Amino acid sequence: MKYLSALKKAIVAGVLIGIGCTVYLNMDNSIVASFLFGLGLFTIINLELNLFTGKIGYICKENYIEILITLIGNGIGVNIMAFLMKQTRLSSRLIEKVTPIVDVKLNDTFLSLFLLAVCCGMLMFIAVATFKKQPNILGTLAVFLCVSVFILAGFEHCIANMFYFGLVSTPAEYFIPLIIMIIGNSTGGILLCKLTKHAQKN
Repeated sequence: MKYLSALKKAIVAGVLIGIGCTVYLNMDNSIVASFLFGLGLFTIINLELNLFTGKIGYICKENYIEILITLIGNGIGVNIMAFLMKQTRLSSRLIEKVTPIVDVKLNDTFLSLFLLAVCCGMLMFIAVATFKKQPNILGTLAVFLCVSVFILAGFEHCIANMFYFGLVSTPAEYFIPLIIMIIGNSTGGILLCKLTKHAQKN
């Protein structure tokens, strides 16, 4: 029952990230779009849903199964959203906007994808950790700013990319790049969590 609940929360979180991706692709002003994307993470945190990039930094032997389920659920959620959006009048615009974005990602080197994903993982940890510590206007601002920064900087978010890939690509094409991004996001989140804990102890 615990894992079923985790899966449900992860699927809903994936849908919300898909909504954020849709907003981003559907707007011409990238700065405003990147800021609005943050509503997805803000809602996920406030509703206590499960997002892989927000939880991976806190991985331990007690919760690794739940985090794996979260990754799977997020993937299901964003792909549901991608499928639904392809059935709407937004489909042609979304596909037109996302095609060059996906091409860049799929033609990038593994090292580049990994490093960009590490940076994104660090920002996602900062967003969640800050809101946990400051569940107020400062924490809220951190969430929106961290999301905006990772998008504008071109960092790689594995869950958001699942949505983009789901619009125009196939698992055979994006499987390995996605695995690299997942490892990078995980490395960034875990590394920053360990470093900040060490700093606090000292």
